[in-house]
Amino acid sequence: MSADFAGLAPARSGSMVPDIVVGVGARAAAAPAEVLALLDACLGAEGLGRRHVAALATLDRKSGHPALLEAAARLGVPLLALPPAVLSPLVPSPSRRVEQLAGLPSVAEAAAMACGTLLAGKRRSANVTCALARRGADHALPGRSSASIAASTLSTSCAGP
Repeated sequence: MSADFAGLAPARSGSMVPDIVVGVGARAAAAPAEVLALLDACLGAEGLGRRHVAALATLDRKSGHPALLEAAARLGVPLLALPPAVLSPLVPSPSRRVEQLAGLPSVAEAAAMACGTLLAGKRRSANVTCALARRGADHALPGRSSASIAASTLSTSCAGP
């Protein structure tokens, strides 16, 4: 007996290419579990899961936040460090608080929008904000990934004998 999935063919193993970029902002008190819980809620609301995530993206000065680095590592995706110049000042849900603290109307939505077409506007928890964008096949990801940042600083951050 075969199950009816409303005309949807089951996905072939390994055929799905992750295309969701999660724009994320975090306060100092954010923990990796909080980042991942909010990310899961945002993805779930769109009928998506972690396997759909291609990258996390944030403001460059937030890219060293331990919770964001750990969340990206657990997901096995890069954390993109975006300079303010690539973040759009035109976002659906600007934040006065973020404007005061970061000089930008948004971090999560603007970071997501810099990487693709906004799929889901920002959602917040106590210390984390995230938004989702769908990256098109022709949309290059801006910024530097956590892996490239680590590689570029490796020679200067390790003491030799």
